[in-house]
Order: sequence, then C-alpha cells, then structure tokens
Amino acid sequence: MVTFQGMKPGPIVVRRAIAALIVALPVLVGAIYSLASGIDPADTWSDSTARAGAPTIVDDSVLVDARRATGEASSQAGLLTGGTKQLVDGVGKITGGTDDISTALTNGKEGTQKLSDGMTQLQAATGQMGQGATKVADGVETAVNQVTGFEAVRGQIVVAIDGYLERIKDAQDPDTVKLREDLGTLRQQATTFTLDDTTKSQLEEMKTGSREIAQQLSEPGQAYHDGIYTATKGAQDLNAGLGKATTDLETALKSVDDLRTGSARIDTMAKNTQAKIGEIQRALPTAQSHTDTDTRTLAPMYAVLIAAGVLFGATIRGSGRIHTKATLLTVVVTLVGLAVTASLLCLMVGFGLGAGQVAGITAITLLLGMISILTGSLMVRIFGGMWGQIAALMTALAQVGIVGWAWNLAATTAIPTGWLLATSLMPLHYATSGLVAFGNSGGSASHIGISLGVMIALCVSGLAGLKLLQPTVGRRKAS
Repeated sequence: MVTFQGMKPGPIVVRRAIAALIVALPVLVGAIYSLASGIDPADTWSDSTARAGAPTIVDDSVLVDARRATGEASSQAGLLTGGTKQLVDGVGKITGGTDDISTALTNGKEGTQKLSDGMTQLQAATGQMGQGATKVADGVETAVNQVTGFEAVRGQIVVAIDGYLERIKDAQDPDTVKLREDLGTLRQQATTFTLDDTTKSQLEEMKTGSREIAQQLSEPGQAYHDGIYTATKGAQDLNAGLGKATTDLETALKSVDDLRTGSARIDTMAKNTQAKIGEIQRALPTAQSHTDTDTRTLAPMYAVLIAAGVLFGATIRGSGRIHTKATLLTVVVTLVGLAVTASLLCLMVGFGLGAGQVAGITAITLLLGMISILTGSLMVRIFGGMWGQIAALMTALAQVGIVGWAWNLAATTAIPTGWLLATSLMPLHYATSGLVAFGNSGGSASHIGISLGVMIALCVSGLAGLKLLQPTVGRRKAS
C-alpha cells in the first residue's frame, strides 16, 4: 500500500497536480477499458450481441412478438437492400454500355455525313464527266469514221495526185519541185496504206466503248448513272436515319440517367428503411427472460436521477469541513441516509427487485456518496473554500449533464464514441451502470464488477489525494 508519510513537503502546486492525477487515474483506466472492450450502457439491461432499448415494466410476451416482427422486417429490408444494390449495379452497367453506344453512334453519324457529302460531290462530278465523255465519244466516232472511210476514197485521192503531178512534171521552180516530191511520197503512202481487220475491230471497239462510257455517265436509266444517284440518295437517307437515331438515343440516355437517379434514390431509401428498422429494434425494450411473466426492471433514466440526487447531496456535504468527530458523524449519517433513500426510490420506481439487488444498490450509492464527499473535500483543498465549493458543484452539474444525455441516447440508439468516452470519465456513469445492472434481469455481471472496481478505486485514490494535500503539523500549529 502506498503511503505519503515519508514524502517531503513539496510545492503546493505540484502536490495538487499529483493529487488530481491520482484521483483521475481510476476513471481514466475505466474509460480506456470501456472503449477497448466496446462496452455500451445498453449492456446493463440487454445482451451485448443484441442490444435493445431501455427496459419497461411490460409483459415479456408482448416484447417478444414486437421484436420478432421487427426482426422479420429487418430481414425483409436486408433482402430489399440487396435487390436495390443489384438494381443500381445493373443500371450502372447499362449506363456504361450506353456510353459506348453513344460514342459509336456519334462516330457513325460523322462518317455517314462525310459519305453523304462525298456522294453528293461524286454525283455532281459524274454529271460533269458525262458531258466531257460525250464530247470525247463524238470526237472518237468522227476520227474512227474518217480512218475507216479512208480506203473508200483512196483511189480518188491517188487519181487526184497523179493528175496534179502530171501538170507539174515539167516545172523547174524549186518550190514546185519540192511539192512534186512531197506529193510523190504522199501518193506512195496512200497507195500502200491499209487497215487490217484487227485494227478495224479495235477502232470500232474504241468508238463503241467511248460512246458506252458517255452514256453510262450522262444518260438516266444507265446502270452507272442511276447507281450513283441511288447511292447518293442512300447515303443521304442513312445520314438522316442516323441523325434521328442519335436524337432518339439522347432521349433514351436521358431516360437511363433518370433510371440511374431513381434506382440510387430507391437504394438510399431501402438503406434508410433498414437503418430505421434497426433503430426501432434498438429502441424496443428488451425481454428480460424467456418466460411469459413480468421480470426485474429499473429504467436507466430513473437510475440516473437517483444517482444524481446522491451525487449532489454528498457533494454539498463534502465541500464543508469534515475534520472534527462531529462532522465525521454527520458525513456518516449523510451517506447512510442517501444510500437508504436511493434504495427506497429504486424499490418504488423499479419492479421485481429482491434483497440481493437492494443490497447491491445500497453498496453502489454508498460508494458514490463517499466519492462525491471526497471530491468536494479535494476541491476545497485545491481551490480554497468558496471557489472549491463552486468547483465541486460545477463538476457535479457537468457529470449529470454528460451522463444524463449519454444514457438518454443509450435508451434508444447506440452511443457515439465521443459521448461514450466523455461519460466513461465520469464517476456518476459507473454508479448509474451499477444501479441499472443490479435493477434489471439482463444486467451484465461484468458491468457490476467494473462499476464496483472503479468506484472502490476512486474512494482509495480520493483518500490518498486528501492525505497528500493534508496540511503539515507546523502549519496546523501556526493556524
């Protein structure tokens, strides 16, 4: 056991800090253990694996039916949530596919527009080519006719040349001589020029082919001419069709977006429904046993109010002087009176409490009273008379506010981690936890053990703190 008799008097500020640390150590350990173990105030009246709302004095069979109904509703909500998730995933896949389709259709629309423009230009060029091809065919026909008709007039040409040569055979003029030589050469070529059947056939084919090309390019009813016009119209129709399809797709994509938004909203509503059903399950009072009879119950908020009364009464008493035998006797009477009053109140507002539970409640309230008296005395030692009393009352008020709010939340829903940490640092929390655990059939023995352990440790640390801050003999004599 730690003693302070051998400790040399140090600066008062250091001793006050050490005393405060010693007193705070038990609740710090209790808070760390509560957070690490995941302990919830609801465990004092229900199973930690199926936490429920604060208990009330009702027939357990009614609670069983209600919890069974909410359990079935929770299962159905879980199935609904799974279905809505699949719906959201499916719509997401559809959305991804429509994006690909939209891209492909947009690219196709651009391609058909280019095709339509190209075919229109080709159609115009075909008309121009038809005009040029007709002129070429006319020229080829004229040339071929002249070439193939040369043999028919060759004799006439030779006779004409011979007659002219006869007239100028005696001429001595140089130009005439030169002309006579050229005409002689021409007569020889005209005499020897002949066209074989192959050449004639090829010339006829060239004439026929050039005419066929001209007709294909320029005359309606011809395969190429009509094909170009048909292809151009088809490209234009295809472009118009893809344009309409693109417009229709945009409408469809908007519908898909609406479907995606709606499915997401349905999924959110399903999740919210499941969460609300969970809150209803959490808020429903728990059935305290597996029988159809009423069982032991003590509402948590009643326990908070009773513990708060003990806290304030003992704090007011503790902030006065308790050094004399008379004041010590008053403290004992105050503790016993507060404990008995708290036990009677628990019997009045609770249901089915036995002698063992009343004894446990009395022990809890006695410990809370001792802690509150020691806390009040420590505040006076640390801050002085008036300021110490004010600090003690403010500390008590803070405990009631934080613990009351946290336990009010625990009656219907899970406590956030921040609130659980804050309330676990308050001695009032452990007293309330012990009262509720003793007062309910579903109370956890571990909660009772933690509450008693922390509160006993607080009493010991409070006494140690008072011992540390006790004035020295010299100072008492001087005073």
